[in-house]
Amino acid sequence: MEKLKAIQVGAGGFGSSWTEILDQFEDVELVAVVDVMPENLENVKKIIKNNRTEFFTNHLEAFEKVKADIAVIITPPQTHKKLALDALEHDLNVFMEKPIAHTFEDAMELLEKSREYQKFVMISQNYRWRPEIAAVKKAVDEGLVGEIEYVEWDFRRATKFGGWRDQYSEILIEDMSIHHFDLLRHILSLEPTTVFAKSMRPSWSWFNGNGVASAIMKFDNVLVNYFGCWVTRGKETSWNGEIKLVGNKGVIELINDKPLATLENGTTIELDLVTLEHEDREYSIFEMVNAIKENRKPSTELADNINSFAIVGASLESIKQSKEIVIQDFLKK
Repeated sequence: MEKLKAIQVGAGGFGSSWTEILDQFEDVELVAVVDVMPENLENVKKIIKNNRTEFFTNHLEAFEKVKADIAVIITPPQTHKKLALDALEHDLNVFMEKPIAHTFEDAMELLEKSREYQKFVMISQNYRWRPEIAAVKKAVDEGLVGEIEYVEWDFRRATKFGGWRDQYSEILIEDMSIHHFDLLRHILSLEPTTVFAKSMRPSWSWFNGNGVASAIMKFDNVLVNYFGCWVTRGKETSWNGEIKLVGNKGVIELINDKPLATLENGTTIELDLVTLEHEDREYSIFEMVNAIKENRKPSTELADNINSFAIVGASLESIKQSKEIVIQDFLKK
């Protein structure tokens, strides 16, 4: 099969690293790049080795003039819904950075409208496709420590971004925690049932919104205690966080991205990392390409990923109302 042709929308900051991935990925031809800021286009021109790539400041012009298979959207979440629908209207499959949209309402509207089109929308949930995460999931799937009964998840970073993230009132939950919430679904192979969340903004925070949050969740009978902080002091965790999945026959842990299991007899074993054909964001593209080639939906397509984003939306509602939210009730609103 010929290379799939991609139009990238959004090339500033994080977008430029996606340009490099797309330009080098063997099954993709980057045929166009779009950004509203000409200086961003000039920057990525230095990265791209394909001298046939075209450049635009208007995404509709690119969609109309350049034949492609995929629109790769790497822009702020506030723009996702419109860009995705415009791409679908031009018969393009859509690959988007997380989260689906700025609000859960926009995400649900995109989901409903996307059903009118033959093409699909995939959300990049790249944390799923890391060797250490794959090792943890494999151990859970194989029942190494029996049935998981509760989970402790601790995430602590001191990260400064600025820009559009300062417009968010619940920046940790809205922008970062989606990775961890999606991993919970992925690792446990369960859907969320309830969430009760609280958040705060420490006095020293450089974010305008709340950069610290805690959530108690249930995934069927599995209790999850989640804590996240983007303005921590002292020792930081990795981006995955520190994870303990406790079962009736022991515990599986991920500490400093090192997967371990401690069994009932006290024996601790280091879990073998899983070899993946691609890793992280490269695997996201790999999954997208394979889904198109195999005429199937990708594993993190919109209809599935809405369940991860629902944890975000329900957490925000819980913070607002100071009460536990039933996820299925929230999805039906």
